[in-house]
Amino acid sequence: MTFFAYINAYATEKSQDTAKVLMSSIDTEITTIEKQLTTITHLYPDCSEQSRQALENITLNNSVLNEVIFIRSDSMICSDRSTTLTKEEIADLEIEKLKAGEHYATYQMHDIKSGKTAIFFMMYIDSGWYQIRFEKNYLELWLKEISSHHEVYSYIYDKHREFFSNIDDINSRESIFYKTMISSSRYPVGISVGYTKELLLDLIWSYLPTGILLIVANAFGISLLVHCFFFKRVPLYTEIQKGIYNREFYAEYQPIVSAQTGQWIGAELLVRWLHPKKKRVMPDEFIPAAEKSGQINEITLQLIEQAAQDKARAVLIDNPFYLSINVTASMIASPLFVGSVIELLKRYPLMQSGVVMEFSERENFSNTDVSLLQNGMQALRDHGIKWALDDFGTGYAGLSTLQALSFEIIKIDRAFVAASVTDSVTHSILGNIAQIGHTLNCQLIAEGVETQEQAQHVQSLNIQNCQGFFYARPMPFERFLAKFKIHSTPASEVSHSVQEIVGV
Repeated sequence: MTFFAYINAYATEKSQDTAKVLMSSIDTEITTIEKQLTTITHLYPDCSEQSRQALENITLNNSVLNEVIFIRSDSMICSDRSTTLTKEEIADLEIEKLKAGEHYATYQMHDIKSGKTAIFFMMYIDSGWYQIRFEKNYLELWLKEISSHHEVYSYIYDKHREFFSNIDDINSRESIFYKTMISSSRYPVGISVGYTKELLLDLIWSYLPTGILLIVANAFGISLLVHCFFFKRVPLYTEIQKGIYNREFYAEYQPIVSAQTGQWIGAELLVRWLHPKKKRVMPDEFIPAAEKSGQINEITLQLIEQAAQDKARAVLIDNPFYLSINVTASMIASPLFVGSVIELLKRYPLMQSGVVMEFSERENFSNTDVSLLQNGMQALRDHGIKWALDDFGTGYAGLSTLQALSFEIIKIDRAFVAASVTDSVTHSILGNIAQIGHTLNCQLIAEGVETQEQAQHVQSLNIQNCQGFFYARPMPFERFLAKFKIHSTPASEVSHSVQEIVGV
């Protein structure tokens, strides 16, 4: 459809442009002849020898002209040659039929003597008419040459849109496609340009390679749009549910290190989605929707089960570490979710030590029943789970809430760590946050450590542990396990504070 729309637009534009060129050429030619005849009329007496010679020069110098005749009344006639017309031939001109005030006329007449059809153009100048006879064969040849150069078909018509030339060799004017008709603004003549069936087929074949490219490009584009449309139309929660069913969610591990020694003491599990079509999907693209729909609970349970299997391989190294798993406050306030976690802990006893669950302070605790939250946390504590508060310093929790929930670990938000080395106010705030953590007897972890300067500043504030790109980026478990063998510390050398978390 696009290809034929392109052919339609091209053929229409080509017809219009060629018609304008031809009409301009015809107008120019007739105007030139008119100026020459006007000059002759003013310079020489009518039908004088000089006048006839000048008319003959016009005819000889123009290949499409056959004869020029001057008529003033029915009795006085002269032409560019010595012959004169009979009264019967004058009557055939039917000059009297021309309307009063008209100065131009066109018509064609069949010459019985020669057996040819002539095209006449009548032009009134001063006191008489000039009859200009065009050589039809030459005129048609001129039209064909120009038209073939533009790869179109054309013919001339009069003011009644009766054709004069170049139409006899096709069935009818109805056989011309993309026809454009333009009439002269001054003379009773017009030009029509279009395509015959043969020319149109030639045009289609010549642009077929371009058409194939257009077809392929449009097919690809439309397919892509249809794919995107239907893919986007599928609700995200449906895609997430498929991902849960097909176990497409997996964990990457980001190490947690000792600020003093740089040794790896744990890892935070960060959920990722290996989508079959989108490939690797980052958390910010699906976690908000999963939390809103409650599907995050199923994803987290799958992650805990996966972590249990990974932990079974890691403990073979005999270098203690702990796993930190993200949950939401609403999950822990749900007895159903807590019950499901406890079932997993019973199925995998290794998960009853060295496991920390953390939820963000960015959650509004006022939306959660604190007593339910306490019950859920305690139920999991009874099965060896320890608790961490993520993004500390950025959220809604007051000191009383923090004391009531009794966290073992506080993770300081990356924003304070990043700005502490460049901003004196944030530098002071980070120190105050660290002091609060010490007052609450919590282990501290500085998140988002990305430079040596930040690591040294965190160490100077007696913040025990760090996490960030300066040490390592999140990685698949296989890579984490290989690096953990190198960067971890034997149990005999692990600090007392880490032993409390790990459970050794």
